[in-house]
Amino acid sequence: MTTDQKSKIDLVETFTKILQGTAIIAGIWATYFAYQQHNEDIKIQEQAQIQQTAKEYRKSFYEKQLQYYIEAAEVVAIISTEEKGTEEYTRAKKNFYRLFWGKLSIVEDKTIEKRMIQFRTLLEKYEQNEGNVTKEDLEQASLNLAHDASKYTINVWLDSTERKNYNR
Repeated sequence: MTTDQKSKIDLVETFTKILQGTAIIAGIWATYFAYQQHNEDIKIQEQAQIQQTAKEYRKSFYEKQLQYYIEAAEVVAIISTEEKGTEEYTRAKKNFYRLFWGKLSIVEDKTIEKRMIQFRTLLEKYEQNEGNVTKEDLEQASLNLAHDASKYTINVWLDSTERKNYNR
């Protein structure tokens, strides 16, 4: 074998080794890139799952909140429109205090909390015939509570374009 042929064989071997090395490096890089992409996909899926779980929790919370707001608006409306001492008045008053001291406290926002306290104060004065609190005062407090519950609920449940239909 001549030197020229040996030199060509060495060149081909060197080129083959370089090609093999490049292929190995490219394979390692492709594997690493696929691994990174897979991890990124898993992170995106986990984040989407977390967001979906949070959305479901918020929806459940807001549904319960709406239910309690409706109950509160209903009992204060009954108290403010029924005659003191009637069976319905007494039942509504009992339900009001159950909401006030119990489950409504778990979900109410500050505005509704304030309205419930105002109604309770007026109710106590009305019951004790103190401070000239009238049925009309109770009715107005009932309306205030219902309107504020409505505003809050509209802001939570409706998007900005739908809210325009309910501006008060």
